[in-house]
Amino acid sequence: MRNRIACSAHKLSQLEPDMVQSVVGGHVFKLGSQYYGESRVRILESSESQILAEVDGTYGVYSQSIRLKNGTLITKCSCPASEQPFCRHCVAVLLAFYEAQRDVSPSGMVEDSMAEDSKEVTPYPSPEPPEEPKPVNTTFDFKFHELSLFIEWMQSAVSTLGHEASLPIMPSLEPGAVRGWVEAIQHVHDRLRRSEAQRIQSEAELLACQQQIVTLTQELDRMTREAKESKVKCAHLEQELQSCQSMLDKHAEVIKERDRYIDQLNGLRGELLRKGAELDSLAASLKQVSAALQAVTPPPR
Repeated sequence: MRNRIACSAHKLSQLEPDMVQSVVGGHVFKLGSQYYGESRVRILESSESQILAEVDGTYGVYSQSIRLKNGTLITKCSCPASEQPFCRHCVAVLLAFYEAQRDVSPSGMVEDSMAEDSKEVTPYPSPEPPEEPKPVNTTFDFKFHELSLFIEWMQSAVSTLGHEASLPIMPSLEPGAVRGWVEAIQHVHDRLRRSEAQRIQSEAELLACQQQIVTLTQELDRMTREAKESKVKCAHLEQELQSCQSMLDKHAEVIKERDRYIDQLNGLRGELLRKGAELDSLAASLKQVSAALQAVTPPPR
């Protein structure tokens, strides 16, 4: 699947997650974020104008090519998805590249002009594991005003904690214990959301596998029935073949008997012809004897 969309960014590292989400929509962005969070992305080559990567998909490994040229973002993925303007796998690659570039010093960044001229790429570092929540200061170094803000924020946050919706905006708090509580709760909420998304995705994949198993089982049953019917037909045809063979054998015996009778008839015909010739010869002899007798017999007086 290949797509081209207009892009105002001059570098691929300028494509922030919010920008990507606004382009692809919440559902596709959520799936791409999940793929990135599960470390399914392997960036093979990267620069500020081009990324070559691979993503472990549900049914195999898919290849991605993402280019930024003359204000146009060109994405290409080997997956069969029809997600627009580009798929979840390209979203995961862009997120991985963006997070990786945030950890790279300015001296390690590859400029667009160098990438366009030399086409050199930089190796992609392995994605860093998610940061653990900072330990909360257990000393009571907070103000009652901040505690009141925290309680109000917590009351509105309880209903969304662990659900798909985002937590309310953090109140304006100074660094300290109360701010640490809010950050810790936000971190727990993010982890719960990722876990819930993974659970939903796993259930969807499991349901798809179960449906596929049912379909394959039905197909196997159909093929088994057809095989049994074919076996019965083959047995019937074999019986008919044996019957035909038996008839052919009898026919061959009848032909042999006919040929024997023909030979006997030919022999009888030859014998009859020989006897006829003998009878003709005997009749001729009798005529001669009769003529001779008439010649020697005196005429009557």
